[in-house]
Amino acid sequence: MIKEELNNLYKLQEVEGQCKMLEKTIKSHPVLKNLSELKKTINNLDTEFKNKKERVNFLKKELKRIEQKTDEYCNMIKQFEERIYGGEVTTIKELKILRDKQEIARLKVKDYEEKAFEMMEELDDLETNLIQDKEIITKKKKEYNEKRLKTCQEIDRIKKELDMILKQKQQLEAGISTEILSKYNRIKEVKHNPVAMVSADRKCSGCMTEISVMIALEVKQCVGLVYCENCGRILL
Repeated sequence: MIKEELNNLYKLQEVEGQCKMLEKTIKSHPVLKNLSELKKTINNLDTEFKNKKERVNFLKKELKRIEQKTDEYCNMIKQFEERIYGGEVTTIKELKILRDKQEIARLKVKDYEEKAFEMMEELDDLETNLIQDKEIITKKKKEYNEKRLKTCQEIDRIKKELDMILKQKQQLEAGISTEILSKYNRIKEVKHNPVAMVSADRKCSGCMTEISVMIALEVKQCVGLVYCENCGRILL
């Protein structure tokens, strides 16, 4: 009976090792980091795209405002022209004041036209960039979704394998006494692989130290739990 329990204990150790390996594979899946970086890139691209759209909307509104202001100053220039040549100006002083105002209005129109030209150039560049950016974002999102789907399928497969191993673990634990499991778990807290095999040359597979003939005989007789004299692992 003890021999069967010890065999189950060794199998339990192997199963727990498989569990740890699978859990580590899930947590450190190579594509997960890539997905995280890709998601970050997409978020940055989305933010940049949004900022460009906001800039486009601002420029369009500003161009309308400039157009209105330009029209206002053009009308002012026309009104000054009518007053200058309409015969209502009777003094040189009044004429000079109107011409100065007319020149100021012309300078304003010129300034607004230059600003409008610069804004239209920027607007054209931004709208071209937005089309290109949209294509890049769409491509990146497609890549992300494809990789995510593939990764989820792989992780689901690993999780199913892990579930099967955990069931096997429970079955093995059911075939081991509470006392032996308790001792196994206590050793596991301080030692990796609490159960060690004794090799043909009487060495503990845990610490690779040669055990005494008496200990080796006790292990062979399998009458109870036998521990390595050096590392304290359960010998099998």
